[in-house]
Amino acid sequence: MKLLIYISILLLSVITTANAQFVKNNNLSKVEFYVQKNELDSAKKYIDIASKESQFINDTKTWFYKSMIYKELYKLKEKELLISPLRDETTTSLQQLLLVDTNKTYQSQTESLIKYISSTYYNDAARALTVPDIEVAKVNFKFYHTLISLSGMDKKVIQENIIQFKFALATAIGVIDEETALDSTQKETLKNIYTEILAIDEQNAAANYNLSLLYYNEGVDLANNIDYDSDFDELLEVQDKIASLFSNALPYMLKVYQLDYKKEDVLEGLKSIYRGLNDEEKSAYYENELKSIKK
Repeated sequence: MKLLIYISILLLSVITTANAQFVKNNNLSKVEFYVQKNELDSAKKYIDIASKESQFINDTKTWFYKSMIYKELYKLKEKELLISPLRDETTTSLQQLLLVDTNKTYQSQTESLIKYISSTYYNDAARALTVPDIEVAKVNFKFYHTLISLSGMDKKVIQENIIQFKFALATAIGVIDEETALDSTQKETLKNIYTEILAIDEQNAAANYNLSLLYYNEGVDLANNIDYDSDFDELLEVQDKIASLFSNALPYMLKVYQLDYKKEDVLEGLKSIYRGLNDEEKSAYYENELKSIKK
């Protein structure tokens, strides 16, 4: 009797093992088989096929496996690269996974994948700024923003990360040409960066101050390089441009004044902007305030 029981148990074990190793004749089953064996290149081969087949293209499992496989291959093969096709494909797969996983079957795993991949984009964006490789930094940050916006991360934290990156980007642009003057394209890029920051946080004192300085310094550069041998109409056009730049600088500097940021520098700025706009009364007002805090 004991012998018969032993044989029955043994047969059950063999059957269970056989079932575990059985692979259906379809590409998604092959993916699962190679994932279990940790043969990622083979798993990638079959998930690429399965993800294009009509029977699997809307299957949540397809996009979960593809996201996971590409993420693991990225870690193995491209983790040190600033630009990674494997990581980008992971992102695309995660977006598709979120789209088809209406029942949130893989919600926790998806959140973990998003958290990991987005953090690598953010870190590589920052790393590219130290090279500096501005365009690579922008691309990586764009992917970061795309992914993190799909996550459950607090929106305020996301906004703080965006602002932090944009300031770092602006600094990197300045560092590239610290020994030469910024060209017009770089100036416009910086204006756009600070404007984007203010669209998120209009109370950001540093962004207001830097944007004001960009407009003011551009006006000063024009004023210092006026060609007085030009004809009258050309001189008027340049003067109008200078006045426009000072006018653009003014509201941002006034905002900084309200925020009580860099008090002496801001008072100096307001004094100079109003002088450039030929408003001597207001220029004198801020000059006197500047003198009073220096006593």
